[in-house]
Amino acid sequence: MGVVPAGQHHIIKETSESLGELLQSVFRESGYKRVHLVVAAPKQEAIEGKLPAVSVYLYNVTLDEEGIASNRSERSIHRVMNTDGTTREVAVDTPLWVRLDYLISTWAQTPEEEQLLMGAAIKGIIEHPVMRGPELKGESFAVVEEIPLLLSQKLDEGVLSRFWASLNQPLKPGIQCWTTVPILPTREYEINRVVERDVRFFDLNKLNRAQR
Repeated sequence: MGVVPAGQHHIIKETSESLGELLQSVFRESGYKRVHLVVAAPKQEAIEGKLPAVSVYLYNVTLDEEGIASNRSERSIHRVMNTDGTTREVAVDTPLWVRLDYLISTWAQTPEEEQLLMGAAIKGIIEHPVMRGPELKGESFAVVEEIPLLLSQKLDEGVLSRFWASLNQPLKPGIQCWTTVPILPTREYEINRVVERDVRFFDLNKLNRAQR
């Protein structure tokens, strides 16, 4: 791991932007000149005047289920350079991996066009199971090589209905996808290694005779 950028905690925001820009590039490849990106809650007022649009709504942030056992359970050792050119060893906490769940919906003048956009979005996600390199936007990814991008099972119809009702919107189709990203701690712990140890040997026979 290299030097952790000061703004590495921006990774959640920049993941949303990276996913949105990926979908926009997929739409351009499908013949759309411009599809607006909306990362706020997909309310009518957020979409109005921006058709066609894709909403990339982060609705849930949790600890990565597969990484809960190892999250912050140990520290790793790194060598860093001091201002005078000398180096020292420090320990840092391991990354905390979090899961980001997104609801993606498409918006257009007609239901038919929304369905075309949805099909393109699904195609783009399955063709990009991993986002890496220039697809990852922002300085927070300076020390992150890639992140996965996966489709989830459908949301429960009741949950989906309550979600749209909470936004005062009619029930609308959407796809759920998720990824995991690391939050990298920057706190360092000084290490004082043992460089010399005094080892002594005793003659147990002499010790036993002295005790008698």
